[in-house]
Amino acid sequence: MQFGTNIRVIRNRRTEYGAAFDSGVTNPFFYQSSGNVLISPVGQLPSAQQPSGAGYTITSNADDLKAALAAVIGRLSQYTARFNFDLNGKPLEAGSPVFREFATEEYDFYGQDIWKINPSLTVTYGLRYGLSKPVYETQGFMAAPNIPLGEYLRRRIESASQGINYVEPIVVNKVNHLYNWDKNNFQPRVGVAWSPDFGDNLLGSFFGHNHKGVLRGGFAMTNDYFGQQLAATFNSQNTLGFASSQTVSANSFNVTTRPAPPFTGFGQAIRPLPLITVPGDLAFPQQRPADNRRRIESSLDGSLVSPTNYSWNLSFERELPHGLVIETAYIGRAARHLLAGRDAVQPNLNFTDPKSGQTWIDAATILEIARANGTPASAIQPLPFFENLYAPGTLGCAIVGGAGCAALTNTQAVYLNAAFSNGNDWTSIQDELDALSGRRYFYQPQYGALAVYSTIAASDYHAGTLSIRERFKDALTLDFNYTLSKSMDDVSGLQTDAPFTPFILNALALKQQRAVSDFDVRHLVNANAIWQLPFGRGRKWLSEGGVANAILGGWQLSSIFRWNSGLPVEAPLDFGGWPTNWNRRNYTVRIAPIEANPNRGNGTTPANLFSDPAAAFHSFRSGRPGERGDRNIFRAPGFVTLDLGLGKTWSMPWSERHKLQLRWETFNVTNTQRLTGVDGFVQALDPFQPSKTPTGSFGNFTAIQGTPRVMQFGLRYSF
Repeated sequence: MQFGTNIRVIRNRRTEYGAAFDSGVTNPFFYQSSGNVLISPVGQLPSAQQPSGAGYTITSNADDLKAALAAVIGRLSQYTARFNFDLNGKPLEAGSPVFREFATEEYDFYGQDIWKINPSLTVTYGLRYGLSKPVYETQGFMAAPNIPLGEYLRRRIESASQGINYVEPIVVNKVNHLYNWDKNNFQPRVGVAWSPDFGDNLLGSFFGHNHKGVLRGGFAMTNDYFGQQLAATFNSQNTLGFASSQTVSANSFNVTTRPAPPFTGFGQAIRPLPLITVPGDLAFPQQRPADNRRRIESSLDGSLVSPTNYSWNLSFERELPHGLVIETAYIGRAARHLLAGRDAVQPNLNFTDPKSGQTWIDAATILEIARANGTPASAIQPLPFFENLYAPGTLGCAIVGGAGCAALTNTQAVYLNAAFSNGNDWTSIQDELDALSGRRYFYQPQYGALAVYSTIAASDYHAGTLSIRERFKDALTLDFNYTLSKSMDDVSGLQTDAPFTPFILNALALKQQRAVSDFDVRHLVNANAIWQLPFGRGRKWLSEGGVANAILGGWQLSSIFRWNSGLPVEAPLDFGGWPTNWNRRNYTVRIAPIEANPNRGNGTTPANLFSDPAAAFHSFRSGRPGERGDRNIFRAPGFVTLDLGLGKTWSMPWSERHKLQLRWETFNVTNTQRLTGVDGFVQALDPFQPSKTPTGSFGNFTAIQGTPRVMQFGLRYSF
């Protein structure tokens, strides 16, 4: 029996300037209606790729036009003021660094036993228990929401299903820890090794005589600890508490009645600009005002639990003659309660009309399909959601206006708003309905989006491996390894990412975007070898003679080879807007079979992911309300490289302990440069409209994998 403990005391001191300075940009999408007010005066956009006669082309990419017009206007449509305070609540001067010391203590205890049942069978089993103190700031710079944000989201979802918009204010208080203790981390594990000797028979030939074959299997349950980065990210992005910020909301400005402030020069003061309120001394509790300004911020879910991993494997290893060893294995891993970002205040996608049972997703999806098909407004039939939840005939003049608006049904009014104003930006339509109808059904009034890390995701990994190792005396060492694997998850990301990055777009459907992982490599082959050339002293040939040994002896050739299949590539980002989440765009959805081109553009320049980019473009549709879109449906080209090294060692005539070594190493010997990085995946056109065409760069590769060929030479004297 063995017992032990691991105790870790961690202190992480950080001095940061990132939150000490204000910033401002001309973000075209922060203008009203996701920037559509910028291009509305332009009228009909020119058709794509029109020859201009002046050596350039005009494209109809609305996103590019929005960006150009925002730059010409020269106004700061998005800006952020950052404020920091000391422990007494006194504000620090702008530009002052922020000092934090994050800490945790981790305690692990384990016991295990190795039971040698007989000479050929051994069982190892044990139990580990882990306890980790929630990461904290040693000086007391900690503040968190009064309600765990995972619980807050659950309340919003449950209330919306009953036709109620849950809008209890989110309040931030000083706390002693950012999330709760998790005290249930018991981690059992077991392993078995069996090396039988069946004698001189068929089984003996397979397993090997004299215990030259071994069958192994094992299972283990482990827990991940939250790293310091989680607290550091939260500290840098949390917008209330001792480090806070104010960012103007999207849709705050247009180009007529609400112009954005002009850019006056680098170093321009941000805090005097409109919609920024410079705070006084800090006092708790704190909360954002419920003014429906659609703030986009981040926080942390206080109901985190430790991620749990289940690992198992089964392998067979067999020793063969002449130093050859072969091993094959199956490896499995399942992870639960993984960190992933989600929006704790996402607009109510499941808001339900109690009378008919129709939800927002049901009704808005019907209208989005009609919009995509170009259905005339006169053919739009009334939908219970809009006719029951809003007073009859009120939405026409509220969100459409113009002559005859009173004659529109509520459903027709919403449809016209989508068809001629917001496109498939259905979260902006929700925003306008809340603002103009007098009935607020969708948004939490303090935030437009509040991304939080929660332990809600899962992943699964399965792999088969084959390894062959050769140990031929001291002259040759050879390894060959092949892995066939598949990794699936709900979202891929790291703790170092902001929570809007490894993000589950629709918090109602956590498994909606489950697909192969961003890092999934289906096939992987690697091999390496070191060969002492058989010439010179101690070798097979020319072992005698000083001159022959000096010229031909002591040479060594080494190599490393790697090949793997390509990494996954996302579907194009949504072409029109934000139908599901206020801050994150959707990806598109396939409407026709489409695959990556195996010839990578048929030799075209530049190389393209698709053999026919225009046909590929029309194989997708824009996202619908509640959808995330297709995830990781293509594959980039695979990666291959060969590295070689050649070296020779001379023993100095005055001492065998003095040696001179010459090395010549070449990386990527064949100078193979496989491509990656797909461009043109953010479009502003509805691809399902036959008259629309993609931009010229749609699907083009933009980068290489690895590096071009590199050689290096070295001379080493050792004594």
